[in-house]
Amino acid sequence: MNIDHLKTFHRIAETGNFTQAARDLFLTQPAVSMQVQSLENTLGVPLFDRSRRKVNLTSEGRVLYEYTQRIFSLVGQMQDEFQSLSSLNTGRLVLGASAVMSAYYLPNYMVLFHQRYPGVTLDLAVHNSHIIAEKVYKGQLEIGFCGSSPSHPSLRTHFLHREPLIVVAGKKSDLAKIERPISADELLGHPFILREQGTRVTNKVHEWFKNHAKSPQRPSFMTVDNMEVAKQLVISGLGITALPKYAAALELAAGQLTQLRLKSFDLHVNYSLVYMEGQRLSRTVSHFLSMLFELGVPLPEDILARLH
Repeated sequence: MNIDHLKTFHRIAETGNFTQAARDLFLTQPAVSMQVQSLENTLGVPLFDRSRRKVNLTSEGRVLYEYTQRIFSLVGQMQDEFQSLSSLNTGRLVLGASAVMSAYYLPNYMVLFHQRYPGVTLDLAVHNSHIIAEKVYKGQLEIGFCGSSPSHPSLRTHFLHREPLIVVAGKKSDLAKIERPISADELLGHPFILREQGTRVTNKVHEWFKNHAKSPQRPSFMTVDNMEVAKQLVISGLGITALPKYAAALELAAGQLTQLRLKSFDLHVNYSLVYMEGQRLSRTVSHFLSMLFELGVPLPEDILARLH
């Protein structure tokens, strides 16, 4: 069934006049008549009563008119919806990020995006970096912000930011009073509060102790499930922790935490954009990445080529 024939039928039913319908649709009257005849042949029923001067719908025509009213109402709604999507009046932006990226890197960008496109709903999935990368690979996320290296040939990682790691203590800690560089051995008597084994910061700290502590005594580690808990425990005086510097910026400025000077502690973490090679980007993600690029965030050429 030809949608143009339905449109012609619908306009005749609306105007009650073949000539007026032809004008409205920019068609000749013979073309309108041929389309109606073709539609009647397709359906096998007459749609108009042509025995009178005024065009009237047959009973079958009235049934079809009820359908075309609904059809073209839905078409109008669809056009309005896609017009809204194209201008981002509506939609949903779904991002995935590691705990650090979600708390300290993305918030300012998400606020700016919301100010530009207040009708778009924002969703942020927070997981460990390897889970974010896995979700991107499986198509559950379009892009992720994390620190994982590619785990599949089709998974791409683009470097965004390098952040130094620091070790902090509470302001009342004895370590906070030491102004000279502190050795790894001097930390052994203080509980080191870290996230679970396998996270990048935890792995780097364990490796640092292995390379720099001379004492056979093993460091005391306490495991928590997120960085905010670690900071609060350190502020309370329970121990020390290592974390990306910008994750402690507020507490350092407020004097709640003190950055320790450590010997040979030159560690950092890299944060990256993770995406699938060749994947088509939704309009919301495309607009978000375009905004990042406008704000000076470097993006790879293959991503730039896919932006709106």
